[in-house]
Parts: sequence; C-alpha cells; structure tokens
Amino acid sequence: MKFTPILVTLLTNTAAFAPSTSSTRTRSILQQTTESTSTLETPTEAISTIETPTEENNNVKESRPVYDPLRLYSDTSEERANGRLQAMEDDKIETQGLVLDPLNIYSSEEANNIDTDVDMSDSIPFLPRPALLDRTMAGDVGFDPFNFAGDDAEKLYTMREAEVKHGRIAMLAAIGWPLSELLSGPIAHIFRLPDVLGKGDTVPSLLNGGLETISPVYWATVLAAAGGLEAWCMSKDAAPLAGDYGFDPFGFYPEDVAGQEKMQLAEIKHGRLAMMAVTGFAYQELFTNVGVIHAIPAFN
Repeated sequence: MKFTPILVTLLTNTAAFAPSTSSTRTRSILQQTTESTSTLETPTEAISTIETPTEENNNVKESRPVYDPLRLYSDTSEERANGRLQAMEDDKIETQGLVLDPLNIYSSEEANNIDTDVDMSDSIPFLPRPALLDRTMAGDVGFDPFNFAGDDAEKLYTMREAEVKHGRIAMLAAIGWPLSELLSGPIAHIFRLPDVLGKGDTVPSLLNGGLETISPVYWATVLAAAGGLEAWCMSKDAAPLAGDYGFDPFGFYPEDVAGQEKMQLAEIKHGRLAMMAVTGFAYQELFTNVGVIHAIPAFN
C-alpha cells in the first residue's frame, strides 16, 4: 500500500528526536506495523480468490422442477439438455380418467391415448353431452353447461314438465301482453272501468309496478284456476311424454310418429322463444317507460 512508506518515514523521523529510553519501544511499533501491512492482500490476489463458474456448475440440475404443460421447449432445447426443465408427472403413469381433445391440441402420437368415442354436445362442441340428454326429448341439443340435468332421470322429467308448462304460459303471455295494451282502453271504456295501464301504456308487472291497482277478485280467480289445474295434473299418472295430459279438444296432435315429433319440437321451441320474449317485454318497458305496442310500426 502507498501509505505504508509514508507511515514508516514519519515514525522513523519521530524516533530520531525521541529519547534513547523509548527507541526500543519505537522499533517494536515499526516492526508490528511492517508485519501487519505485509499480510494485506493485493487487489490481484483478492480477485484471484473469487470462484469462477465452471462447466460442472453449469451442468448442475436445479432442485426445483419447471412445469412445461404446453411443451414450449423442444426435446433438443438447451434447457432440457442440461436438466433445467423437468416434468412434474411421471411419464410411465397411464391416464386413468377421460381425456377430451375437441380442439385437437394433442399431437397424433399422443392422440392414441385419447378417447374419441365420447358423444359431444351438438350446441357446445367442446363439452361432452350429459348422460341423460340422449336426444329422446324434443329440442334436446345437449345444451346443459351447468349440468342441471344431473344424473336423476325422475328429476329431469320434472324439470322438462316445468319447462313445458312455463313455455305454454309464456306463449299465452306473449300474445296477451301487446293485446292488453291495445284493448285495455276500449274495454275499460265499454264497461265503464278504470284503465289499469300505466304511463306510456305499460302493462302492470313486477318491474313496471301497478300490480296493486288490479282488483283482489282477479287475483283470487287466477290463483283458484291455477291451483285447480295443477291439482288435476297431479292427479293423473305420469305420461311418457312430459306435459302430455291428453288435452287436445280440436285434434291438432298428429297420428303419425313423425308428425308428433315435429309438433313436440315446434311447441318446445316456441315456448322457449316466448319465455325470452316476455322477459324482453318487461325489461323494454322498464327502461323505455313506453308500451311494447309503440315499438311496432303497425300499431303507430
């Protein structure tokens, strides 16, 4: 170090003027200083003691494996060659569950372990068809993303029956809703009754309000009629076809099987469409404050 000669010179000059009794002590101090400085490492020596990376260190495998499910690294990549990429699962373990590949993600070699005999949904091609939805019911296209069908056949029958009933009521409501807006005023005028339509000719509903203006006698009549029909339906034995109570006074139901299937499909489709339509009527009048008849050019 550069400060070592300077320190030795200062101590030497000081010792020249010191008393003779302290010369021995001064020499001991100089000796200790020289010994301590000789033990200091030079920068070159210090740097040489730093370990440099070697090929052995580079080839050491990481203890924490890296998961690569999308096979982003090829088999000949450097990461796989030096062991930095390891599979978390054992390749020797055979897949026990059902593997589906509707989007053809797996290669042709891996596709040998994929079950291709799965019946996929017609409406959602990347999901398997529920077991109970075997196309025997009208309008069954395998659409059940939340698995409402479940695995109980009796429960599925009850749900189909409820769907048919709601669809039939919705078809009546889809016709009755705009007709009530057209005929409510004239009928109320003929019988000298108050018009129950709201502002903008909106029909009273849960969203629009105005249900409190309807006579309690009307509600009692509706509840009694609905309860009587439901009691009559429950008294009959369950038919193979959900919603079939033998009610066909005008003989609309065909005799041939093909015609019956066509009629069943038409009813379930119209019922589903009517349920969506009635819901749309309610929200349309909620946001626009105008009756649905005003959105039909023919009635304006």
